[in-house]
Amino acid sequence: MLINDLNFEESLSPSISRHSINNLSILKIQSSLCEAAISLHGGHLLQFKPAGEKDIIWLSDKAIYSPEKAIRGGIPVCWPWFGTIGSPSHGFARISPWQLMNWQENEEAIVIKLGLSASEQTKAIWPHEFSATLTFRLSASLKTTLAVTNTGATPWRWSGALHSYFQIAEATETSITGAGKDYIDSLQSGNKCESTGDLLINQSIDRVYTAPDDSIVIHDKGNQRRLSIRNTGSNAAVIWNPWDEISKGMADMNDDGYKTMVCVESTNFADNLESGTLLSPEETHQLTTEISILPQ
Repeated sequence: MLINDLNFEESLSPSISRHSINNLSILKIQSSLCEAAISLHGGHLLQFKPAGEKDIIWLSDKAIYSPEKAIRGGIPVCWPWFGTIGSPSHGFARISPWQLMNWQENEEAIVIKLGLSASEQTKAIWPHEFSATLTFRLSASLKTTLAVTNTGATPWRWSGALHSYFQIAEATETSITGAGKDYIDSLQSGNKCESTGDLLINQSIDRVYTAPDDSIVIHDKGNQRRLSIRNTGSNAAVIWNPWDEISKGMADMNDDGYKTMVCVESTNFADNLESGTLLSPEETHQLTTEISILPQ
């Protein structure tokens, strides 16, 4: 869906323009390749729609656009931790103002790069020096890369995720393959479990798959398409759908919003920050997710 109620501010290139909503800066991309929208608040991709196709990324109709809130839907950037192993939940990157570093476009793709660095605000939450960049490569497919660098003098540990929400026609007609067999079930007190067969979206799901295949596929039967998700730099894939009861308790999601979304997340998972990924001074780690529509 195209985001409505945006206030135009300026054109940056033939295909990229800057808009705003509730004083949040939004980059809008409209080209022969695709349509997309990226919020500088959170470095948050909100929309991606390849030319001639339906929306791939789900965005809540009740999403709240506020500097203090994370936006429901899109691809939130969970960093420097994933989940509730730190405060705020899912880290500060998704509620921080990112800077537009550069952009370029040609016949093959549009590339937009955002940046976030350590500041007094981030150090009050997490006392480490860092530099992070987000690179979005938009064409018939979408590649999102989070690159984090330790710019300090001492090592630190982190976890994180590219928390992608996918638009589907109907959850109960959707299945997922390629997630692997072994998973940690967050709805069963973190029990380690093993699955057999395709994953069906017919109940509340909150699972950390610890050995996914190179490609995870969403079989979106209602839209007659298959979505491919290829993740790198990760140690797990999180799959999440809140289902009905949890959706009803979310102020920024319709009660039936769960019916048309599922999350498949490129994740560096850790039980706590002490066991997170170690990053030494001047070292960089890249976490990526590449999303495309497979031919029928």
